[in-house]
Amino acid sequence: MKGYVEKWALALLFVTILSVGMLSGALAVSAQEGGSLAQQIQGTWVLVSMHNEQDGKKSEPYGPNPRGVQVFTPDGRFYAITMRASLPKFASDNRLKGTAEEYKAVVQGSMAYYGTYKVVNEKEHLVNLHVEASTFANWEGQDQTRVTVVVGDEMRVTNPTTTVGGTSYVILKKAK
Repeated sequence: MKGYVEKWALALLFVTILSVGMLSGALAVSAQEGGSLAQQIQGTWVLVSMHNEQDGKKSEPYGPNPRGVQVFTPDGRFYAITMRASLPKFASDNRLKGTAEEYKAVVQGSMAYYGTYKVVNEKEHLVNLHVEASTFANWEGQDQTRVTVVVGDEMRVTNPTTTVGGTSYVILKKAK
């Protein structure tokens, strides 16, 4: 009987260790898929779509197929670039020797900014961006709040402080 109890206890110990290992693995996967908002937004995100709404009207400031990327690093830095799909090539083949029309098209068709970010309200999905530098210099030094929701590999961002007025709605996909 004693040998039977010892074998049973060893089997129970083995099953317990195996179960704890499986549970901790499942929790690690769950944390990676869910986790805090700060964890969810970390990484590189590719722009899928963007539109602006103002006074009941919808517009696409970067055209119907905008291009762009946003990066959120684990140490609290972010980088964002957005542009029209069809920016003009400069006839001179020199960015310092463009025409007034070429410069205008590039300025109106692109935006880049970077700085630091912090989740300020997890429950309401609020992320604060502190803009250190921007191609739209009016944003430099500003703190801006975005509503940011991540579901799977999709991030939806609502920006009430756009460069053209109104509210911007952005959809990004996690880069693979």
